[in-house]
Amino acid sequence: MTAAPSQLHASFEPRQFFYNINWRSRAYHAGATLTTHHGNGSDFAGFAPLLACPDPKRIDIRASVRTVPRQWLVRTYLERAAVRVYAIIDVSSSMFFAGEANMRQQVTEFVSSLAWSANRQGDAFAMRAADDHEQLALQVLPSFQPGTAQAVAQQITRFWQQAATTASADGRSARAMPETISSLGPQRALVLLLSDFYWPEALLQQTLQAGQHHDVIPVVLRDHTATAGLPAFGWARLRDMESGEQRSWMLRRGLHQQIAEHAQQQKQALNARFLKAGTRSPLWLNPGWRAEEVSRHLMESMS
Repeated sequence: MTAAPSQLHASFEPRQFFYNINWRSRAYHAGATLTTHHGNGSDFAGFAPLLACPDPKRIDIRASVRTVPRQWLVRTYLERAAVRVYAIIDVSSSMFFAGEANMRQQVTEFVSSLAWSANRQGDAFAMRAADDHEQLALQVLPSFQPGTAQAVAQQITRFWQQAATTASADGRSARAMPETISSLGPQRALVLLLSDFYWPEALLQQTLQAGQHHDVIPVVLRDHTATAGLPAFGWARLRDMESGEQRSWMLRRGLHQQIAEHAQQQKQALNARFLKAGTRSPLWLNPGWRAEEVSRHLMESMS
């Protein structure tokens, strides 16, 4: 099935959603996340001797008179800093499937909204993408610039258009995903991993293992017309978009039931695999997603 090029409609505006983390940032750029750095923040950390923290404005008289032997104590506070928020996009052949929903359009809108949300929250947004190789055309270094969302939307749209007009989209897997996540570096980041996750078990395991150091949120994009809405009876020619393999199937009621059951079992198995790997609960992104629903999921699924 050939999809129309991904285009952002004129009325599209990035939708802001909210997220939270329960780990400490080690960065020094001002932001909203609690750090381990003592400074001029507003989060009380404890008391320290005046000689260790020479700031007479923060002397606590009550705490000082309770010390034995007597010494002046000052209140200490923790600073807040920014974190890096990464969108890692699977651009393998299966992501070009178009049925009821255009997954490329969903990716474009969601990632640009993520960039908008991260910058509005004071965090740095960055982006990577991969199929058989890491796609440098979709690489964005961590940025606090307020215009990042619009630039990212144009960059992704341009990539989809070029991919659709050059060579065939068939035959590309997501085997470079583990290497792409490993290249993020040792500093912990919030990573949203966007894919349909029609991956071999070995690739899924390698990718999740590569992201164990980070706070990973799988974002699953599926088009239900890939497994539903098939003709009730007759011969069907099915093609694997990543391998290019084609097979003929005789559609009948029993096969329809098997396909539906397999799709449900695969969803449950994928959720269990993410849970076992230590990621957050996956976000199953539906067509027409709402920012409020995404915010609720991200806030409730803190690891």
